[in-house]
Amino acid sequence: MKKTLLATLLAAGAVVCASSAFAADSVDLKVIGTITPVACIPTLSGGGTVDYGTIKADTLKADDYTVLPLKSLDFSITCDGRTKVALQAINGRIGSGPGEYNAVTGVSITPVPFPGFIKENNGVVGLGLDGGAKIGAYGIAINRITADGVAVDAIEWTNAGSTAWIKSIAGEIYNTAPGRQFSWAAAGTLIPVTFKNMAAKLDVQAYINKTSELDITKPIKLDGLTTLELIYL
Repeated sequence: MKKTLLATLLAAGAVVCASSAFAADSVDLKVIGTITPVACIPTLSGGGTVDYGTIKADTLKADDYTVLPLKSLDFSITCDGRTKVALQAINGRIGSGPGEYNAVTGVSITPVPFPGFIKENNGVVGLGLDGGAKIGAYGIAINRITADGVAVDAIEWTNAGSTAWIKSIAGEIYNTAPGRQFSWAAAGTLIPVTFKNMAAKLDVQAYINKTSELDITKPIKLDGLTTLELIYL
């Protein structure tokens, strides 16, 4: 239904533009989608929002990064038949994360450890910009995963010269490897499983930039955005 509505809106927009802009020689209208025998719906608790509420400026460090508490969301995928899928994260705030930045993937490496994550040097993406200043960044890890009620391992794949799935030790959604995808395998294996219902926890941890680099005389809004996209295998 959402794909049909999107195509309808694109068509209506094209009609209006064509009738009001005669100077253009041509305009493209794309109608896209994927035909698949099975459809899956991803869901996040809390409307997909991680809310850090009001953060008092005097609790932040002037010359160092301030790590915020770990937050968790319930994540599920419900399919109308057994199928295999992978998960890919798309960063909606490219170039806004403080830390060592990878221009190819748009991911930074956190300059501070996350107590709630398994490994150090996690991949992070930005919380947006305040003027030209980088507000902070956050990392995401997927943990405690079950497929049809059975515990499974997270596995990952990148297009950095490898065609094989490998086990994901930390479950971090972002790192500097390009084209990264996640899936799930039976314990001790590296082959994506078919399932109807997957459930997991998404752990999110953020840090705020040094306040010496921010204008804390006015409110600053955290504005991170990640899109989780399903890929049918």
